[in-house]
Amino acid sequence: MLPLGGLGEVGRNMTAVSFGDGYVVVDMGVRLDAVQAFEDANLAEMGLEELVKANAIPDDRPLRKKEVKAILLTHGHLDHIGAVGKLARPYRAPLYGTPFTLELVKRLVLGEEKLELVPVRPGERIEVGDLEVEFLHANHSIPQTVLPLLREGEHSLLFATDFKLDESPLLGPPTNLQELKREVGEEPEAALVGTVRVDEPGPTGSEAKAREMLQEIMGKAEERGRAMLVTTFSSHLARIRSIVEISEGLGRIPALVGRSMKNYFSAAVELNLPHLPHDLPVHGSPGSIKKFLKKADGSRGDYVLICTGHQGEPTSVLSKIADRKLPFRLRDGDQVIFSASVIPNPINQNNRSILETKLMVQGARIHRDVHVSGHAARTDTAEFLRALSPRHLLPCHGTPEKLEAMMELGRELGYGEDRLHLLENGRPVRLSG
Repeated sequence: MLPLGGLGEVGRNMTAVSFGDGYVVVDMGVRLDAVQAFEDANLAEMGLEELVKANAIPDDRPLRKKEVKAILLTHGHLDHIGAVGKLARPYRAPLYGTPFTLELVKRLVLGEEKLELVPVRPGERIEVGDLEVEFLHANHSIPQTVLPLLREGEHSLLFATDFKLDESPLLGPPTNLQELKREVGEEPEAALVGTVRVDEPGPTGSEAKAREMLQEIMGKAEERGRAMLVTTFSSHLARIRSIVEISEGLGRIPALVGRSMKNYFSAAVELNLPHLPHDLPVHGSPGSIKKFLKKADGSRGDYVLICTGHQGEPTSVLSKIADRKLPFRLRDGDQVIFSASVIPNPINQNNRSILETKLMVQGARIHRDVHVSGHAARTDTAEFLRALSPRHLLPCHGTPEKLEAMMELGRELGYGEDRLHLLENGRPVRLSG
């Protein structure tokens, strides 16, 4: 196994695996905090060397000149697909992903690149030479997330980089650990398990809980003649659907505002995924955004603006409104709801703090953390590991502190040091037994 990204950091995920006959690669992502304006950045237009120098994409030099037979994509977040357009072409390997993931690859990261994209459904199996790959369903904050399970003979490796246990996900089937255990089989040899929220106590709340929170906060925030703005992840279609439906229940017109909002929504509508109104107002180009916001400014009580900017990204719609760069002016008593937590790194935390200060100075009332995570916390992760019982545990997708928190959890669950592996980017590791 050759890890190339996602270790000691959140994002930039990429791992190459060899069972002796060539390699398969799982994910090719960007490190989002290295691209300050990632929510509305056009990664396809950024140069390879620029991204490598900024530590924004994996350094794949250790893999070059090796045979890569397939590239497997777990889901459509940029920290897992954002580097595809920069790194995939030289390997001349097919890319496998769910239909929504591949649609996002085409729209967000490929540019003019022409690659072989092979759609697979959750639960589907493929063969790559002597290797069998099964794409297992997972709940996450984006539709059609999968956990690739690689098998060759008695050897098996599960990639569980991004998942949560959710009995009421609102979009897609719920988590069924017993079914997942049946699919994985008895004692898989090894599992890479994501650590983004493993240092947080308790289980991660269901997406149904997030809807309840939004219902309560938006209901309390409703005030005739006042503006209501909600910001969340553009890829979180279940969350956006909840915001749309609650807005309509309040008698307001929901509208998506921001380039990435339009990109994700358009991809979802193309595949008929979110069951959102096809006539939902969506404004993504600069001209369309300005024209719509000028209209909304004069009838602010009629709309809910669902816009980009939950991390305080400088080029997002919410930041531009706060900077008075768009024709929509905040007034005393306007409501701004953050249906997202701050991704824990200094750049995002600083950007978000600056944005909130600007909003409050202009009289806006802030509602924070109306949100549940798409990642398993400590209790969920322990339940996941007890159910699947991989012989080797490999923490991934996290800062050094989070990787170590997973190591400690592994020890508590009875893993000896010979079955715990703290991986490093660029450093090969061989598993046996």
